[in-house]
Amino acid sequence: MALAYVRTCGGDVAVWEARWRAAVAEWDAHAAAGRSPYLGLAAYGPNDADRFFGRDRLITALVERVARQRLVAVVGASGSGKSSLLRAGLIPALAAGGDFSLRFTPGAHPLRECAVRLGAELRVAPGELVTDFAAREGSLGLALRQVLLTRPAGTEGVPIVDQFEEVFTLCADEDERETFIAALLAAAHDSGYPVRVVLGLRADFYAHCARPPALVDALQDAQVLVGPMTAGELAEVVTESAARAWLGAEGTGPPPAPPASHRPHTRAPRDRPSAAHRKQQDPPWCGM
Repeated sequence: MALAYVRTCGGDVAVWEARWRAAVAEWDAHAAAGRSPYLGLAAYGPNDADRFFGRDRLITALVERVARQRLVAVVGASGSGKSSLLRAGLIPALAAGGDFSLRFTPGAHPLRECAVRLGAELRVAPGELVTDFAAREGSLGLALRQVLLTRPAGTEGVPIVDQFEEVFTLCADEDERETFIAALLAAAHDSGYPVRVVLGLRADFYAHCARPPALVDALQDAQVLVGPMTAGELAEVVTESAARAWLGAEGTGPPPAPPASHRPHTRAPRDRPSAAHRKQQDPPWCGM
């Protein structure tokens, strides 16, 4: 079919067939190495940042919003690329800026999922953290602060709760749901903790966030909306991905320099927590 199109357009069949076969050979070589330039419907991860194209404008807006506000919700329709934006866009940008991020999905037991991830960082049994989260509203922020003690001064902790709608769709325990939301809000709003919270939320579950009054207040003017790509952004996804894989959509050649979305983001000025913070009794795991 491709060669028939070349003939119809009056092109040189031999030249275009050679180009086509060379491109297929290079594509097969990259596929064999497990590094296809296109992921299809799969979500991009932190290791895919170098081939996550078309979202430079959105990554910049999200990084700037997170630098300004202590809680941000990333909202978009199913399949809009929210998880890819968080994993291949925000997480690498935070790492480049020297910050620590902790991404997880809440599942049926959000306190447990959070405790498992934090417990691995603190080398503490998750059960201890779950008990403390339930007993003390400020414990999540305190646990994150403990994690940051092993990192350079000025590092901030950013828990990223992807698929936040699971708090409403999978978590059947209303008390656990309310405790988890309260823990996130307390960590984000306590100026004594260098913590910022990011939520990834499917747009069709946005109304669920209007149920807890504290969450309603927190999400006022705190959203980044993920919409469809522009024609130029879609073109970048196709051509830049191919060029980075040495497939050249309009001719072969070495990959170009990465666009701005794949260079370290400079963080905007933001408030740093003061040395004076609320004194509270430390849980048993604090100081380990």
